[in-house]
Amino acid sequence: MVLLAALAAAVSCGDGAGAPQPGAANPAGAPRARIVSLSPAITETVVRLGAADGVGGCTPWCRRPGVPAVGSLEDRDLEAIARLRPTLVLRQSLAEDPALRAVAASVGAREGAWRLNSVDDARAFVGELGALLESAGVHGASARADDVLRSHRERIGTPVSVGGPVLFLFSVDPLAAFGQGTYVDGLWGAMGGRNAVEATGYPSLTPEDVAALGAAGVVVFGAEPPAWLRETAARCVRIDAPSLLEPGAGMLLDGPVALRDADARLAGSAGP
Repeated sequence: MVLLAALAAAVSCGDGAGAPQPGAANPAGAPRARIVSLSPAITETVVRLGAADGVGGCTPWCRRPGVPAVGSLEDRDLEAIARLRPTLVLRQSLAEDPALRAVAASVGAREGAWRLNSVDDARAFVGELGALLESAGVHGASARADDVLRSHRERIGTPVSVGGPVLFLFSVDPLAAFGQGTYVDGLWGAMGGRNAVEATGYPSLTPEDVAALGAAGVVVFGAEPPAWLRETAARCVRIDAPSLLEPGAGMLLDGPVALRDADARLAGSAGP
C-alpha cells in the first residue's frame, strides 16, 4: 500500500459513472454523515458515492481543498480526529488499532475497515461502503455503489484484442512491473488478457529480463519509455492511469477504460 500511495500522484474522477446528483446526499431532516477517511482510495470512493460534503478529515494525499489533513493510516493525529467528532472513521486495513478505536468510541463514531489488496477486495469494498454510507444518512449511496459495480462489469465484459502476454511497467528507472495479484493484473485478467510477469507483487526487472519475457506488448505507466525499450519491445505504449494505482471506485470504473485504450493501441500499431 505504501508503494502504491507513492506512485499515485493523482486520481482520475472518470467520466461520471456512479456520480452523485447535486443535493442528493441527504434528504430534508436526515442526519449528515461526518467522515474521517485515512485512505485516498476510500476518500475518492466516498466522493463517488455521494458523500463529498461529509468528508471532514482526510489524508494529506486526498485532494479535498479545505478539508483538514488528520494524518494517514500509519501516522494519524488522534487528537485532531477526536476534535472533528466524526460519525464514521474509515481506514484501509484490517489490523487492530486500539487507539483509533478508542477515539472513535469516545465520540460515538462507527468504524469501517477494509483490506484492499486485490480487485476482488475493491469490488466488495464499494458495495459495503455504499451500505455503510446509506446507514449513516447518505441517501442513495447504496444505489450509486450498485451503479459503479454494474458499470465495472460492463467495462470488463469484452475480451481484450492482444492475444499474447503483456508486460506492465510502473517504473522504467529502475525497471519495475505489475506482477501477479496486483490491481492491474486482476483487471487485465478479468478482461481476458495475460500478464507477461509470473512473479507476484511488484518485481524489479533488468533489460535482460524484459527481452527474455518476449511480451506481445509493453505498457508503461507515466514515464516516457526509453529508446532501448522501444527497440526491444514488439509494441510499446505509454499511458497515464493514476486510477489504476488506488483500489476504489475510480480503479473499477476508469481502470478498464485505460487498459482498453492501451489494448487498442497495442493491437493497432507497432509503436506508441
